[in-house]
Amino acid sequence: MVEADGGGGGDCAGISLHSQHTDCTQHTCFPDGHSLQTPGHQQLIALCVTHTHTHTHTSGTLHLLTMASLEEELTCSVCRDIFSKAHPLPCGHSFCSPCIREAWSDQREGKSRFTCPQCQEEHGEVLCDSCPPEVEEGQPPLAVKTCLRCEVSLCAEHLKPHLERPAFSTHLLVDPLGDLSQRRCPTHTEILRYYCADERVYVCGDCLLEGDHAQHKVKALRQVEEDLKVILQTLLRKAEEKLKDGERILKEHENIDSTMADSLKQDDTQVERLGSDLQFQVKKLVSALREITKRERQQVIEHVHEDCSKVREDMSQMLSIQHYLASLLAETDPFLLIWVTGRPEQPTFHP
Repeated sequence: MVEADGGGGGDCAGISLHSQHTDCTQHTCFPDGHSLQTPGHQQLIALCVTHTHTHTHTSGTLHLLTMASLEEELTCSVCRDIFSKAHPLPCGHSFCSPCIREAWSDQREGKSRFTCPQCQEEHGEVLCDSCPPEVEEGQPPLAVKTCLRCEVSLCAEHLKPHLERPAFSTHLLVDPLGDLSQRRCPTHTEILRYYCADERVYVCGDCLLEGDHAQHKVKALRQVEEDLKVILQTLLRKAEEKLKDGERILKEHENIDSTMADSLKQDDTQVERLGSDLQFQVKKLVSALREITKRERQQVIEHVHEDCSKVREDMSQMLSIQHYLASLLAETDPFLLIWVTGRPEQPTFHP
């Protein structure tokens, strides 16, 4: 069962999120037993798409990872900090954009290929396929996008028709790809344009024509991207709600702290006034009262500060989640989005 890019229609998708944690190389299996090898990468979310019949509704079961495992997923291996802006490489590893730029600037010196700081796999600059090779300085301009329908990489000038003409409106544009082999079916050499939820593999049009996936839940990559982003929007909204709750709780505690401080100042004033009015015989009692008040004040303040510290820590973790989800939502390449989010059996995180 195949759903077109537009989505909608009689069938709705019930979607559940499960997360997995893996460091090993994985293979995507195809109908004839071939496999597409993809680099191991710590993934956040695996998509499980299930279909129901007409007049049913979309249901979602959302699970979030534990804070510890999620923090590991969000950590740049270069600076060991939470991603400021995640920059994924074709090998599957991600880094902060400033970190990868700095790492590659050290490698440049006339090179057109660069290595991943983590696995040392080489990646090259992608040139425009539509520009003639006989240009100034010996090479065409760099490509800014790759069209998966036309299977070409285009510079800014040659990209204009894809952006301006209605005939190209359905073409899928992604960041420049120097090697489309990872996007081709190893059996039919066609571009992988669909995702089979039953077998959790990418498939091409010829795979569908052969009928091996006839009874499977299959969607176009663009539709899977839209489904994923709906889920990510929900997760982002929950993260924002958690941040608002944290801000509210923190403000309440700060108000308690301020009120308690004012109240304790009044207590000090009253105690001082009482001490000045009493005779020498009761000075010891005044001293004892002051000590008790001070001790109680310290206990209350310490308790409030402990609560505030915990809330700030929770907010910091939730802010990291918010940033990461926002970076996923900004991804325009459905293949990379599914790659980054499409592995099962990770630990579960609840918002």
